[in-house]
Amino acid sequence: MALNPEKTRRRKTATVPRTKKKASTASLRHDFELLVGEETYKTWTSMLRQLVPSGRTHRISVVVAGMLYYASLQERIDDNAVSDIFDEIDGMDYEDTESQLLCVVEQLFTDAKVKWKRTNSKGHGYSIAEAAIHEYFSWDMMPWE
Repeated sequence: MALNPEKTRRRKTATVPRTKKKASTASLRHDFELLVGEETYKTWTSMLRQLVPSGRTHRISVVVAGMLYYASLQERIDDNAVSDIFDEIDGMDYEDTESQLLCVVEQLFTDAKVKWKRTNSKGHGYSIAEAAIHEYFSWDMMPWE
């Protein structure tokens, strides 16, 4: 059974205009923890610490995309940079918010003390964080439906 994105995604508390601010690394971590809950955030970093070193990118990226999807469903918090990013995703083209979301995902990997950049067997670099964001953006895309 497919989820209807109009009914399941991104709950907002208010439609108060927000000012754009550049969040610091510490602020991103704190704001992400506030949005999903401290225990959930600790669990996610623990999971990544165990899964990433030997995990396949195409599997890890879907797990992280699920974390982002979960975060997108949470009640919005005023003056929270991560909430603001999800609010911006609601009405904008994904490419416009990808770099902001990338900072959040990279901070999650940093907090888990694992690397998100990898090199394939041909010597080309790629990012698990970027792959996760692409999985998140295509979460509801099911062409067979």
